[in-house]
Amino acid sequence: MEVHRRITSRALDGLPASIKPFFEEQRPLIVEHSVDPDLWRVVGLQTDLGEEDPNHFLDIDGLDEARPFTNVPREWNAYVARYGLDRATKAGRLPWRAEEIYGRLVAAFQAIAKGTPAYAADNARYLSAVLAHYVEDAHVPFHAVMNHDGQLTGQRGIHSRFESELVLRNWDTLKLSPVTLRPITNMRDFIFETLVSGEAMVSRILDADRRGTTGRETYDDGYFALLLDGARPIVEQRVSEAASHVASAIVSAWTAAGRPALPLRGPRPPAPIRR
Repeated sequence: MEVHRRITSRALDGLPASIKPFFEEQRPLIVEHSVDPDLWRVVGLQTDLGEEDPNHFLDIDGLDEARPFTNVPREWNAYVARYGLDRATKAGRLPWRAEEIYGRLVAAFQAIAKGTPAYAADNARYLSAVLAHYVEDAHVPFHAVMNHDGQLTGQRGIHSRFESELVLRNWDTLKLSPVTLRPITNMRDFIFETLVSGEAMVSRILDADRRGTTGRETYDDGYFALLLDGARPIVEQRVSEAASHVASAIVSAWTAAGRPALPLRGPRPPAPIRR
């Protein structure tokens, strides 16, 4: 969860001056709530399409389609029609969940322009945090494959070792690119694109994990040094891209809403003193 917080914070740093103050005013709230979708899995919250867990991945290599997976339908109803609801749900629905939250964020920005509801600004900040989570999940290569935790290759735990411990151990020495913005006109297709590129990276991460575990019985400093040696380019690329794409998603939603002026709360008056 800490990696989500750090990437979201980095994305906020990269927002343009035209909207950055709106988010800076509530930075701690946005950063902390970027982990909420994982907590929804813990407490068993459900969406209109079912339980929360499948919203975090799409095991695109498990759908019996040839790379680069252009035959996987991008429309939800077509996806279900092709694979059946049970298989489609088991494979995951991250692109459609990200599209849903993106649409809600656009609507929240539009509501700010209309001035209703009064809490539209809070909604926009919160939905930005939630969208950040799903965009960041799409950048983890293991969110795109059936072998999501190394369970199919005898490498259990690689998911967490790669996306969390390896990143946090080396955060201060990672060479991350500056946050850059790109227009995202179709969030669902963008998430598909990100997942497909991540799937192609998994074999290199698994190879680095095998080299790190050779002759070892524990995941010690030597293991993580070898894992980083083999996976550093992927880690640096995906963390950099995740921050840039979170910022891009927020700006794109604001742009799609017509670039409304975003209000600031300003300093609050002190509470009256009771005598």
